Amino acid sequence: MECVFGLVGNDFVVVAADTSAVHSILVHKSNEDKIMVLDSHKLIAASGEPGDRVQFTEYIQKNVALYQFRNGIPLTTSAAANFTRGELATALRKNPYFVNILLAGYDKETGPSLYYIDYIASLHKVEKGAFGYGSYFSLSMMDRHFHSGMSVEEAIDLVDKCIMEIRSRLVVAPPNFVIKIVDKDGAREYAWRQSVEDTQAPPASVH
Repeated sequence: MECVFGLVGNDFVVVAADTSAVHSILVHKSNEDKIMVLDSHKLIAASGEPGDRVQFTEYIQKNVALYQFRNGIPLTTSAAANFTRGELATALRKNPYFVNILLAGYDKETGPSLYYIDYIASLHKVEKGAFGYGSYFSLSMMDRHFHSGMSVEEAIDLVDKCIMEIRSRLVVAPPNFVIKIVDKDGAREYAWRQSVEDTQAPPASVH
């Protein structure tokens, strides 16, 4: 029931993901951040098995940091996407990760870019992409409203349209979403869209 989607605008990429941690019919939490800041100018949004998602994205994050530490220069977004795809392809023949990834980044030379990487190690550079059951609705909304060179305001408005469509159409729609953006100023959290907040149980009374 996961929903991860993103799009490329004018000198930025915006990525959104649901924040539900679900197993079978249980919702364990509704504030799970599925978009990791890979480095100063990259984001990696992932969906799939929770253990695979966390382990694999952390593995990629640490290897990208190790490359920069060893060589003194960061990987480009394209290089990071190809490295990620290579690691998924290697694991596919041994102990596969069931994880789908949208990798967003900004490079000084080439500007913003978004890469679609699925669990069988297919890699595509795209202007818009989505994973999960929410993709049925977010992709159709983006097909209708997306255009090249969108402003931040237009992109966020389209993201909100996608979220509203998912909430109203998907029978078990996730209530909360996190939105992150990457541009020339770096990768950062932009906003949360919450309809349910995690509440803590009151302390047990002592008799």
